[in-house]
Formats: sequence, structure tokens, C-alpha cells
Amino acid sequence: MQTADSTVLIDTGKNKFGKELAAYLKENGIEKIDVLFITHFDKDHVGGADTVLEEVKVHKIYEPAYVSDSKQYTQYREAMDAAGMQAKTLEQNIAFELDGVQYIVDVANQSFYGDDEENDFSLVIAAAYGETSFLFAGDAENPRLGELLSEGVGTYDVLKVPHHGRAEKLSASFFQTIRPKYAVITSDEEEPEDATVVNMLRKYGQVYLTRLGNVVCTTDG
Repeated sequence: MQTADSTVLIDTGKNKFGKELAAYLKENGIEKIDVLFITHFDKDHVGGADTVLEEVKVHKIYEPAYVSDSKQYTQYREAMDAAGMQAKTLEQNIAFELDGVQYIVDVANQSFYGDDEENDFSLVIAAAYGETSFLFAGDAENPRLGELLSEGVGTYDVLKVPHHGRAEKLSASFFQTIRPKYAVITSDEEEPEDATVVNMLRKYGQVYLTRLGNVVCTTDG
């Protein structure tokens, strides 16, 4: 999310995407990242972080409260050390304002979701600029969606759809609560979105797929 005087980046994609992301930032005149969120440590969310940290100045990093033994996680940690940085591990929800945008970060409620169930540790990030609201739901699966629903998650104009558009038992209830006017699914040709999810979301508004190209949202609030 970019404003006149701030840049917030949520996740960094796969390892191979790091250089492309760093180049995109530079091409758009972005010389620093005020806040980098790593929603969780799956390779398609943290993989490019080492390259971003090497090529772009990052002021602050927020991450979830668990550890991983993956190669990408290790490279991310090594890049932080090389940059003389430490991430802030979030164990409780936080809220802050940056250049007129209000951010709320919701953390996972549990310390264990089962073996190989890192997705449910996803930080879920809400952002509001004026009357326009965004929700970035990481890779939240059924347990995490249940937490958000029980916490009383509200409506949002724009939803970054959880878990690349894969259907969950609670997907319909979650979308009915959020009721997004615009839904963005981060899918690709190798792992396309579920058609049932697209159909659910079309009840409320427009659906955009990143496998068809970059999606840019612009608002004056």
C-alpha cells in the first residue's frame, strides 16, 4: 500500500519473485519500505524477502509468532542480520496510523494448528483510508477464518482473498460477512483459484485474478 509519504508491503512472493518485486519498487520510485509484513513463513510469502531486504531500505518488519525450518525462512533471517535488522514478532493484535492510513493487525489465537499447518498463523491486516477499507487475509484456512468470524470481523470494500482462492467450509460465511465490493485472488496457472470461490464472491462485487496480470487499486478515500 503506497501513499504520498509511505509504503507498506505485505509479503514478498516466492524466491524467484524477489528481484522482480525489488525492480518494480525501484521503477515506481519507491526507495524505502516503511513497514514490511510477513504474514507467515510459507515459501510463496517469505521467499523473496531476502532479495527485498538486500535491495530496498526497510524500516520495520512485523512477523507472526512461530518459527520455520525452511530454506526461505533461513535466508530471510540471514538477510535481516546482514541489514542489521530485527523483526517485531507479534503475539497480540496491534493498531497504528501511517500517513493517514489506519492499520489493524490481527494475530492467530492459537500456538498450534497441527503439523504443516502454517497458514493459520497468518497475520490478517486491515487498512482504512478515509471511507475505503481493505482486508488482507493471508492464507487463512478454516480454523483462522473461524477465529476472525468469532471476533466479529466486519465489512470491507476490498478483500485480498485468503489462501489463493481455495474453498474452505467457512468460505461462504466469511464472504457473506465481509461482502467485498472488490475481491483480489492471488492465484497462478500452476495453482488456479477454485471456481466455487469466484462464484461466491461475484454475489457481492467484482473479482480480479493476479494470474491474469497485476491488479492495482487506487482510492482517494
